[in-house]
Amino acid sequence: MTAHSEAQKEQVEIGVKILAEIKSPAYILRLHTGEAQLNLYARIIVFDAEDTIPPSELIELLAKNHIGEGVDLEEVARFCSKAAMGINQENVLLARGTAPTVGDDGWLELSVRTSDACADYHEDAKGNVDLRTLNTFTNVEDGQQIGIIHPPQLGISGFTLQGEPIAAIKGQPLVLALGEGVKLSEDGATALSTSGGRVVFDGRTLSIAEEFVVRGDVDLSVGNIDFNGVVEISGDVLDDFNITASKGIRISGAVGACRLISGGPVEIGSMAGLGTGLVRCQGDLRAKYLNQVQVECWGNVEVALEIRNCSVKATRAIMVERGTISGGEMVALDGIEAKHLGAVSGIKTRLTAGIYFPEVDRLASLQQQQRSYNQQVQHLNTALAPRNKSKNMRKALQEALELRANLLTQRKATIEQEKTNVDKSLAEFKAEDHPSANPKINALGSLKEGVAIVLGSIVEEIKYEHTGPISVIEDRTKGILHFMGHSPLQVLAKEIGDEELDDSEE
Repeated sequence: MTAHSEAQKEQVEIGVKILAEIKSPAYILRLHTGEAQLNLYARIIVFDAEDTIPPSELIELLAKNHIGEGVDLEEVARFCSKAAMGINQENVLLARGTAPTVGDDGWLELSVRTSDACADYHEDAKGNVDLRTLNTFTNVEDGQQIGIIHPPQLGISGFTLQGEPIAAIKGQPLVLALGEGVKLSEDGATALSTSGGRVVFDGRTLSIAEEFVVRGDVDLSVGNIDFNGVVEISGDVLDDFNITASKGIRISGAVGACRLISGGPVEIGSMAGLGTGLVRCQGDLRAKYLNQVQVECWGNVEVALEIRNCSVKATRAIMVERGTISGGEMVALDGIEAKHLGAVSGIKTRLTAGIYFPEVDRLASLQQQQRSYNQQVQHLNTALAPRNKSKNMRKALQEALELRANLLTQRKATIEQEKTNVDKSLAEFKAEDHPSANPKINALGSLKEGVAIVLGSIVEEIKYEHTGPISVIEDRTKGILHFMGHSPLQVLAKEIGDEELDDSEE
């Protein structure tokens, strides 16, 4: 087979589109494009090296085929030089078009911080940084925007070897799975929360977690927690780390001198508050042990083993059925019950039942404000009392005294207005009726000497130890405490009639 026949055969087998083919006694040259007409390739078979195509003729041939931009002149020169040396060449790339680019894929722009974010420490006005508050995520509310969905974008158009445009390629749309607590806006461009919590995004699924779980201790690696949901901790909470949760707190381990603020119930293993620890919850509090803790609970307080030297206030009952209440002050609307009340060591324990503490605390606060305003007004009246002025008093001193008097007068007017508001609040204050109120204290094992009991208008200190199980209620007819056989806290003191009291006394 001759070289001419081989070249003819290759024309059919190679190339997508043949732009030009020159057959001469000295050489056979073919120009063809690749796919999408983006690349121009050259093939040459040389018969006479002395008479091959020079670069100028090859460039002119490309121009006749409307190929000017994208020509690699160095490659053209190299191609022609090798041909002049009698070298056959295959698929030599002489020119390139411009390929279209693919646009950006659709993506999610989060509008809030997730729990995977780095710590964001804040400075106060004095430049101090709280290293215990990391601010690693944003608390979201129902209906809040949590993300913007960006559509895929078009890339940049390309051009063929001959300058014809090639359409740009659009990126892939975002494939976003909606988890719990997330919905899209009507136009599909915004992700919205349907519940409170924190945002979780794993790259594909967007959801709202109503629980913040810590697998271990709360320390500097976790920091203070402020979460719009339920906080669950499998370890301990070290001193000076505070937890705020809108729906509840569950801690398996021990809690130190911390502040636990919950819009729901609280469950903890034990807590040693060192006199500064605080639990404030809008639901029941359950614990094994409390020591030197201040508790304000809108629900029941149920402790398994002991409440020691604490201030515990509950809008329902305080119960330590298997343990002891020793030291501190207990205030409960629905009654107090424990196996042992008081301590042999003489630690003062004060028990008040049948009182709704939020009302009592508000009344005490208003009365304290009233006393404070009265004292301030009295001091200002004394300061504003007329004084004998010296005839030789310098004018500058007179002006200073007049200025001071004007300032004190303005201050007095402000305080008197505030006092008027407090007086009005006190006049309008009225305790509500609480059907579950139960001025009753149950000692299942013993009631120690020295325990102070407050039931209604009666305040009495126990003079000697009583052995349980007994119930203590108010004998309103005699104005003394009445000790009687045990009855559950579910039996209200007011349901125990005078006849039963008389029978018990007999």
